[in-house]
Amino acid sequence: MSTQHSTEQEPQAVAEGGNVAADVVLPNGLTQAQQDCLDRALAYARELQQTVFKDILEEEKQRSEEERKLPACTVNPGLMAGVDMRNLSVMSRLYVGSINFELTEEHIQRVFSEFGSVSSVSMAKDPATGRHKGFGFVEYDVPEAATLAMEAMNGVMVGGRQLKIGRPNNYNLAVTQGFPAPPSERIYVANVNEAISEEVLREIFAPFGEVKACVLSADVATRKHRGWGFIEFAETTPADQAAVAMNGFSLGNLTLRVRKCVVGGPLGEGMAALGSLPPPSSDAATGSNISQTGPRPPQQVIDVAASINMSISEAAAGGSVTQPTAPQVIQKTTVASPVVVLENVVGGRSEVDDELAADMEGEGSKCGEIAKVVVHFASEEEIQAASGAEGSEVSIFLQFKDAESAVRAVELFDGRWFAGRQVAASLFDYERYRMVTSSDTMVYIP
Repeated sequence: MSTQHSTEQEPQAVAEGGNVAADVVLPNGLTQAQQDCLDRALAYARELQQTVFKDILEEEKQRSEEERKLPACTVNPGLMAGVDMRNLSVMSRLYVGSINFELTEEHIQRVFSEFGSVSSVSMAKDPATGRHKGFGFVEYDVPEAATLAMEAMNGVMVGGRQLKIGRPNNYNLAVTQGFPAPPSERIYVANVNEAISEEVLREIFAPFGEVKACVLSADVATRKHRGWGFIEFAETTPADQAAVAMNGFSLGNLTLRVRKCVVGGPLGEGMAALGSLPPPSSDAATGSNISQTGPRPPQQVIDVAASINMSISEAAAGGSVTQPTAPQVIQKTTVASPVVVLENVVGGRSEVDDELAADMEGEGSKCGEIAKVVVHFASEEEIQAASGAEGSEVSIFLQFKDAESAVRAVELFDGRWFAGRQVAASLFDYERYRMVTSSDTMVYIP
């Protein structure tokens, strides 16, 4: 019975199914017929990709590459080396605490821009009062600027309070493990006067040793440099010497900020890249184009740089490098200057408090807008050099926005009595003021 039943069913299956192989289920869960359709669809898609979609895909690839391409004037070794921008951002960010509640983000940006281009300033706000909470974050374009600012600004008096500078909570030194190693021959230079071109800056640093490259970050809109860049020497020793000797050196009314670089990578073209760009519009070009060669530096600058190099060579045997500076004696000037020096305001260091600079600013502002107040403590060398000359242990400098206000301040303060002492006020040469106060930390910015 069973044999007969089997032979009866077999013809019926063939008749109904037509093709038994087409209904077989493959390991992927598809029947053979379904797999054949899928193969034909994939083959058609590959054909489209090689024909119709080829131009579209090529255009998308080119567009993606263009979006990743950095501007021609980029001077950012880490970014040009392909370092993740988020990691560079962490390295370029600082925490700033103990901020005077009267200071704004604009004040903080102005103070910290001395070390490089500040890309952003953010300060935590109190929703109840609308005022900031006394701390914030400053982010630079390059990590070198952040490191330099942290080294120089921690503990500095700004607005009557000592700033506390550090790294944000999300800072992790491990992110630097993938960074290109910084060349030992390269230094970072900031706070460069706009009148100093790349060629002039190269000549200033040339006395330390052969300079292979000198690039300054360019501003495409103004066709001027942005006040910072990199210098690369042929050897390590000149770079080490220049970083120590030139940091704090007064050049063109500005104090240079110099240190060894933090991240390696290509330097970029700097100001030379402007030549490959179209000319700026009349609205953007607010000033005349700056020549790449620029004016030659004053002979005194060349002489000072040469004397620094000579001093370094003589000190090399002792293993120490210091910047040679002559003692700065507080002297009057008859030349128009926006700076006023006040003497005999206090009897000595012990009488100086945190409110002194703010009190002087309050009085001085009656004569005009004040940019900065500096309380200067004379060094032993200055005191010895001032023997027999006018001067005191504590001098207060008022830097006004214009010379006319300074003249009015001299008339107001000179001979006036303050806390039982008769104040002596006089104009002070701006160049000498920059040199005398370059290392002072008790600075009040209104």
